[in-house]
Amino acid sequence: MERLRELTQRIRPSDVDEGRIGSIELNVWLAQLTGLPLSGLKPESRAQSIRILVVSGAVLPLLFCYVLLEIYDLVLNWDDVDIMTQNVVMTLTHVGYWFKVLNTFYCYEDIRQVVATLKHLTRTCILSPQQREIFHRLEVENKFVCLFYFCLVVFSSTLALVMLLIGPDDMAGKRFPYRVHMPHFLPPKVQHLYMGLSIIWISCGIVTIDNVNVVFMNQICMHLKVLNLAFDDPQLQVGPNSWMVSIVKYHCVVINLRQQLDQIYRLPVMFQFVSSLLVFAMTVFQALVGDGSGSSVLIYLLFSGVFCQIFLYCWFGNEVFEQSKTLTTTAFGCNWHELDAEFKRTLLIFMINADRPLLFTAGGFMGLTLTSFANILSKSYSIVAVLRQMYGGPH
Repeated sequence: MERLRELTQRIRPSDVDEGRIGSIELNVWLAQLTGLPLSGLKPESRAQSIRILVVSGAVLPLLFCYVLLEIYDLVLNWDDVDIMTQNVVMTLTHVGYWFKVLNTFYCYEDIRQVVATLKHLTRTCILSPQQREIFHRLEVENKFVCLFYFCLVVFSSTLALVMLLIGPDDMAGKRFPYRVHMPHFLPPKVQHLYMGLSIIWISCGIVTIDNVNVVFMNQICMHLKVLNLAFDDPQLQVGPNSWMVSIVKYHCVVINLRQQLDQIYRLPVMFQFVSSLLVFAMTVFQALVGDGSGSSVLIYLLFSGVFCQIFLYCWFGNEVFEQSKTLTTTAFGCNWHELDAEFKRTLLIFMINADRPLLFTAGGFMGLTLTSFANILSKSYSIVAVLRQMYGGPH
């Protein structure tokens, strides 16, 4: 574990005393590489900010046009179940990407506030050696998980580009993931590069936006663990009343952060879960009816990517939910019976606040928990059964 920490510290290092959160900086940097102009969320020079805006201005319009061409191809082939499912899988995913991008732009100031608050909490509230250990351990977890997800998507999308360039006649505009109606005035080589690079850029952009949200969720989980450890702090015995008041204030800030993050991401996450239900189903359907070609291999890779995407949301959401339920028990386990009435009143306020678990939701309709993940898989299987019946019916 120590070796892994040293390795991850070389990638956007984290520092408690400076309030520097390396996992957030890492994912913001990756988002900037994919064309998202997320300036001001990490230290950067004026020249770097200008370069980020220039790259975004060049990349984003091309990606938007590509999604429109995918939608046009979907309209042209709506009556063919096989072609339609191939197209819908990518079109839904890419429309979700633009939904997330536009939501990020719209809520950008709120996101900057969240980052600033997390940095402030890191500097001022993570004090003891045990709390610092938890911070660094979760930073390793954040970086490792997010880099694994990012590398998985980079590998699958790059493999798709290689297969497209090797066999363009079989893939370009005809098979998953390149079901798109390209303009005929573009030379074939330009069309192929446009298809392949657009898939890579959009796929990586989706990952980075998801990772930023997931890291925020795990930061909330980390601060809940820090709150649990706060009741073992020696200062609780030295100045119990003022220390308890600071714990209540700390907890209120964490609650407000959860509410703010849920408000920022509720609509994109809701669209993500609804679309993933269909994408799961249609990906499995394509895997079942596939011809064993290279396109079928890419379908399995896409399924693994979507699986990771939804699982990470549900896993980290579930971690926050479970961790928040332990606060009341931890607070009750301190030596409150040996302290004065003022401390007991403040402790009661904390326990009342902590009695309601923190739950991230998809649009306020579904909690991000492992139970929700299992429900998505179950509903997807039902849709696969319907698609198979539709596909096999005419034959």
